[in-house]
Amino acid sequence: MKHIIPCAFCLLLLSACNTQHSSSTITDSQTLDDMNNPLLQSWDTPFATPPFDLISSSHYQPAIEAAMMEHEQEINNIVENPDLPTFENTIVALETSGESLKRVSSVFNAVEAANTDDVIKKASQSIRPQLAAHLDNINMNKDLFDRVHQVYQQINSLTLSSEDLKLLDETYKSFIRSGVNLEGAKQAKLRSINQRLATLSQNFDNNLLDETNAFDLHVTERKDLGQMPQNFITAAEEEARKRGHDSGWSFTLQRPSFYPFLDYSPNRNLRDKIFQAYAHRGNNNNASDNKTILEEIVKLRTERAHLLGYQTHADYVLEETMAENADNVYKLLDQVWKPALSTAIKDRILLAEAMRADGIEQPFRASDWRYYVRKIREQKYNFDEDQTRPYFEANAVRDGAFMLAEKLFGLSFVERKDISTWHDDQQVFEVFDESNQHLGILYTDFYARATKRGGAWMNELRSQSNVNSFVTPVVTNNFNFPAPTGDSPSLLSFTQAQTVFHEFGHALHGLLSKVKYASLSGTNVPRDFVEFPSQVMENWMSEPEILKLYAKHYQTGEVIPAEMVAKMNQANGFNEGFRTVEYMAAAYLDMDWHSLKDTMPRKTEEFEKSAMDRIGLIDAIIPRYRSTYFAHITGGYSAGYYSYLWSEILDADAYRAFKKTGDVLNPQLAQRFRMMLSSGGTKSGMDLYKGFKGSEPNIEALLMRKGFL
Repeated sequence: MKHIIPCAFCLLLLSACNTQHSSSTITDSQTLDDMNNPLLQSWDTPFATPPFDLISSSHYQPAIEAAMMEHEQEINNIVENPDLPTFENTIVALETSGESLKRVSSVFNAVEAANTDDVIKKASQSIRPQLAAHLDNINMNKDLFDRVHQVYQQINSLTLSSEDLKLLDETYKSFIRSGVNLEGAKQAKLRSINQRLATLSQNFDNNLLDETNAFDLHVTERKDLGQMPQNFITAAEEEARKRGHDSGWSFTLQRPSFYPFLDYSPNRNLRDKIFQAYAHRGNNNNASDNKTILEEIVKLRTERAHLLGYQTHADYVLEETMAENADNVYKLLDQVWKPALSTAIKDRILLAEAMRADGIEQPFRASDWRYYVRKIREQKYNFDEDQTRPYFEANAVRDGAFMLAEKLFGLSFVERKDISTWHDDQQVFEVFDESNQHLGILYTDFYARATKRGGAWMNELRSQSNVNSFVTPVVTNNFNFPAPTGDSPSLLSFTQAQTVFHEFGHALHGLLSKVKYASLSGTNVPRDFVEFPSQVMENWMSEPEILKLYAKHYQTGEVIPAEMVAKMNQANGFNEGFRTVEYMAAAYLDMDWHSLKDTMPRKTEEFEKSAMDRIGLIDAIIPRYRSTYFAHITGGYSAGYYSYLWSEILDADAYRAFKKTGDVLNPQLAQRFRMMLSSGGTKSGMDLYKGFKGSEPNIEALLMRKGFL
């Protein structure tokens, strides 16, 4: 999952959002502190990568506050420029302002997500509102906008490149969409909303992390582990010791722990206990409860939309996407929902029959689903996922992604031990292009830990740009895979291996960027386009000719047998209804929350139930993310979680084009694909896609791939 931000400067900081920032004078002691703060010094490191070995958690807040002051002065310089506004002295000056703030906040955002601690959490509580206010001070600066507007009025007469014109258009729109034309009380209200939203989103994330880390299912009977693979058992044993137990096994709500227990434990009551704990995170009426936080977030977003002239938050967000409006999103969801739900209902019947064959006559429930999917895959398809894990060792899968990039684009990757990291788990790679020239830096961070938020994502520590000189990108891939235990390395499921290729697709999007302006580079594209380059990478990873490059038994070196691959692909086809339905239920939930036209109070549980009843979600499936732990929509994917499905249409259609050539590595198509990635957000999402494919996408390829046609 990638958190993307719109364009122009304000954009880079929205993920590090906003309160009122005081422009007080910098004292001598502050200056001295700044001189000793590694975040504010020049980075004499390989490729100017962050000096993580010198940075402590206490450095972030003062560095960001000092960088905001510096940026404030740069904005004042633009406003006070006595020369008439031009594209260079206003638009480009604004684009290139705040470099220190971009640099420091990008590092802070990445570390906060992947390796937080109490100092960082406390700093974030203060920083987020300050950044929100700082951005508002820029976005609502009427003197600054007056200069931007004067340049924009000349848009048809200026001699500018297409990328220059795109930057000018996006810069102008970002001011309008940020409320620069609001007056008096309305602007004050918008500022207050932005600051409050920054605080609420941070509180939501902190509560979710606390709830996830607090749960401990301590198992004392070996029989309750069933046929669980030894590496998961060892990890659970180590977790029990960490939590102070002298014996037994501890299972947590981290997915590398939670999923194996649901897959393998024959103890139905324990399965339901851990499932219910997972499904009720943020909904336990305790200090970490997220219901009132979410309700206030939704209310404030609706208020903000009204202030800015939109009926709903969804209207505001979707204006900048390929989908364009909520009607188009619901039309897409409705088109896929019925066949997906029908398939899931048929699968539930098979699963319930398998449960009855075990002598259990009780109603089938959500906590039974994964356990009986595994059993049916073993019985019907003669497939045991545990047999494939030794062929998907985490580092080998990573190397497989690297080899695919070499085949498609001529890239190569060399590990750099001399570049410091934020955690010992990280690895760092220098990336070279087909001419063996430096392209960028990639950090990988594979393993789950209590200091890391859940899921998988990509960050840009530095975006590519080429205003005065070519600046190469620095990107990260972050995962939550099981860590190595004892003599066993981290062995991945097929789905986890897919995730490596998915996030690597985001990384390539950032690494291959070749544009002028940072705010238009890499993954700064429409939300419902950004998942396309990542999702299409998943197709290649299971092709036989790619599998033989990396899917080798970690002990014997044997390439994964063709018959095992065939069984794996066939077995993975089963349960597609569930995967699509649980995802789409969350997408509907997101859209329903953000399509509200009024600010009347809603009760989270009642609203969610009504939304799911409306689409006919069956009891045995819950949304992939329920409201109180739906971090996507309190962050950058509000009214945007549908985008994975939208992008999936693009990826299915695009990969079918490769398949039709008879060569899934077709060099001509690969070159066009690379050109699309290198273009960043310099064109609209549809123009980018048509530039690659030559035509608009067709949903048929997706429905066929899912088995819904």
